[in-house]
Amino acid sequence: MTAPISPGLNLCVVSSFPPDTGGQADFGWHMVRGLERTGRFRAITVLAAAEAPPYARTSERTREGGGIITVRRAWARDDLRTPWRLLAAIREAQPDVTWFSLGLTMFGRSRASAFLGCSVPMIVQRLGIPTVVTLHEIYRAEEVNGLGLRGGRLTAWGARGATRMLMQAQAVCLPLGRYVALLERQDAARRARHLPLGVYVPPEALTHPASAPRDELLMFTAHAPHKGLAVLLEALPRVRRSLPGATLTLAGSDHPRYPGYLAAMRERMNGLAGVRWLGLQTEVELRAAYARARAVVLPYMATTGASSALHYAAAYGRPVVVSDLPDLRAMAAEEDLWVNYAPPGEPAALAEALLKLLSDPARQAAQAAHNLAVAQTMTLEHTCARYVELFESVAKKGLGLQV
Repeated sequence: MTAPISPGLNLCVVSSFPPDTGGQADFGWHMVRGLERTGRFRAITVLAAAEAPPYARTSERTREGGGIITVRRAWARDDLRTPWRLLAAIREAQPDVTWFSLGLTMFGRSRASAFLGCSVPMIVQRLGIPTVVTLHEIYRAEEVNGLGLRGGRLTAWGARGATRMLMQAQAVCLPLGRYVALLERQDAARRARHLPLGVYVPPEALTHPASAPRDELLMFTAHAPHKGLAVLLEALPRVRRSLPGATLTLAGSDHPRYPGYLAAMRERMNGLAGVRWLGLQTEVELRAAYARARAVVLPYMATTGASSALHYAAAYGRPVVVSDLPDLRAMAAEEDLWVNYAPPGEPAALAEALLKLLSDPARQAAQAAHNLAVAQTMTLEHTCARYVELFESVAKKGLGLQV
């Protein structure tokens, strides 16, 4: 690894962050804590989405570590002032490197706010501040409607323009090698590199508690229509006809774009037997939910990148049934994960895949052991080490040094 720039880097991070929920916020939170533990930074300033009241000037420090992390609520979704707010906050932080961890819609659902927010990394780079982007998703016209987003020519033009702006950063990290290949076809991958998200929690083979149902299924995600909960709830009675003791635990909160979704689904499915609704979980509670599970289900209808839920299942030694979607298939192939596929949107086929897995303990054990071994090679420490090397390299290039 490249030697650190003494006395350590001053890093500015632009990311969604707890109390936001979902994969990107989870990634940001774990990565910032992991980067602090490397000892290679003198300060880490996180510029996160604002809580009420908007743009509170108060700062908050994490409870963990040596006090080098400061979280500022510096921007808000769907606010056209976000670029100016972020630029002011970045200049105030005076970072050696600015890291943007984002998706194309992180800054808002409106096309104007999303586009303007995605312009900030390019502006920061041109102001002479070395900039790294982790782009969690790329625009694919065929999946826009499935994600509940507005399509059309204007959306396509804006998404491609936003991607071109983001690619102006000194380095762009993509969680799937498939994304690098797709961007190369568009001549937009000049500075792109494949850098997997990795596993956030220490890998361990969890013991199934004796008090838990023998055939408990778990779905953990930021819930939204495109995550396929309705399909899974329709498949569950089919599973229970063959395995009456089978149950389903639902963990996670609403996706930021779909507030109230879980409450509406729970009301709609009131009385459905065998379902346990947990909601948002702490890390300790989530670990307990994975321990109880015999298998994990990801019945997605569409995807927005790599799946942290699949990584959790691998790290905790749980076999998985996933929808047969290009991103999930690419993730499994690139990381050598063993998974079971079901056609998206087909309750009968999903029930069949679940029954096949639940009735085969040897298959469960083999898949769990294999994926756990993979998870041990892509821990948070591994991921942070690769990012530290990248940040230090980018900072040296920004100083005009040879790397």
